[in-house]
Amino acid sequence: MSTLAELARIRAEYGLAPVGGVLWLGMGMLPPKRNAIEIDPANLPTPLECRAVAGLDVVLLFPGTLTRYGALRTLADRLYQARPQRLLLVDSDHHRTAFLKLAKA
Repeated sequence: MSTLAELARIRAEYGLAPVGGVLWLGMGMLPPKRNAIEIDPANLPTPLECRAVAGLDVVLLFPGTLTRYGALRTLADRLYQARPQRLLLVDSDHHRTAFLKLAKA
């Protein structure tokens, strides 16, 4: 997959979602997962494009020492507003994780 816009098009036209409902996003890097999407910190997806993650489990990886906090916060807010099932942030440099949203039991 190339972008969130492409994911939105595939979900709308064909009704398909990533295998297992897990979407791997990398901010400024491509996660070592199949069907992962790299997001350029200088060109963040719009809130409309982020709606493609609705109902999915989203894992956002970012290099902590290279990522600007403002861009990370903006992207995390947009993804959270898109109503994913779960939203997990992973700092690949400092090995920290943060669940911003958990599935309801």
